[in-house]
Amino acid sequence: MQNTINISELRASVSMFTKSNTHRALIIFAIDMAIYIASFFGIILFESLVMKLLCSIVFGLKMASLFVIAHDAAHDSYTENKLLNRVIGRLAFLTSFHNFSLWLIAHNRKHHQLTNLQGVNSWSPLSKSDYDKLPIWRQKLERFYRTPAGISLNYLVERWWKDKFFPYQRLIKDKEKHLVYWLDFSLVSTFLFAQIIFWSYIGFYSNQYSVLGMLTLGIFIPMIVFCFLVGFSVYQQHTHEQVPWFKTRSERDQYGHVEDITVHVRYPKWYNVVSHNVMEHTAHHVDPRIPLYHLPAAQVVIMELLGDDMMTISFSFQDTLLTMKRCKLYDYDNHCWLDFNGDRTSDYLLDQQQFAIAA
Repeated sequence: MQNTINISELRASVSMFTKSNTHRALIIFAIDMAIYIASFFGIILFESLVMKLLCSIVFGLKMASLFVIAHDAAHDSYTENKLLNRVIGRLAFLTSFHNFSLWLIAHNRKHHQLTNLQGVNSWSPLSKSDYDKLPIWRQKLERFYRTPAGISLNYLVERWWKDKFFPYQRLIKDKEKHLVYWLDFSLVSTFLFAQIIFWSYIGFYSNQYSVLGMLTLGIFIPMIVFCFLVGFSVYQQHTHEQVPWFKTRSERDQYGHVEDITVHVRYPKWYNVVSHNVMEHTAHHVDPRIPLYHLPAAQVVIMELLGDDMMTISFSFQDTLLTMKRCKLYDYDNHCWLDFNGDRTSDYLLDQQQFAIAA
């Protein structure tokens, strides 16, 4: 897929959607927080295990939707006020135990500037040679990650724990700003510890449920739901048998077609409402300043401009499972997807001769 419209022209076409609406943003945030708090107390107050489980799942769903709000706030696009964005971003990220300052590094600096670059982004596929070098246990883990059952664990370990919670030295390059990363870590870790103590206390004094049972309902299940929703969304947004990945930044920059490496997955309208339009992803990558409540309108404009040049699919479980079956490893030299045996499972995604001449 190639087109003659460059990224500057695409951004100009959606520039009218970059204006934030603070009133609308606060209403959305307040509704999400209200449901989050209601489900929190529902886990405590309902006696029925079924109702407790339902509230636990809703708790995880709201962690995910608040995560989307925090994501926008981190881009400074959610409200018109920069300070308010920082406050809302930290509060919303707190619910899923994410370090706001580290997110700015992992997402704003790396994901958006180095989209689909090997070893940098979520769900970055291994090459066959890199996979073969792994110990057996790590190969088995990689195989598990790229199944529906492994999505939650992949996000929890490979993204949250490694990049978005603890301020490891390898993540931080701004020496003079170390304090803010540790302050955000202190905020998040205190909140997490408080929840562990709280749910343990409830379980200890409960006549019906154990400490482990309440920790499961209050933390484990919501985190599994959250990690699956976020991990699955990111997987779909940048993984498809027609979507290329790149070995070097120069190669990625030379390619330059953001609409070809960002998958627009059509979901029913109700899903876009509850997910805050998170799958209107092409518009977000064209211009991250577009707030979540303007993404559908911006996406329509981009689709009209690009037509068949934009990577667009309609969601189906069957197609998603087929993509997960095909997209295991990636041949970064020949630009095609492979299975774990190294057999090609997709077309060659780039015209190598044409690409080499252009480079």
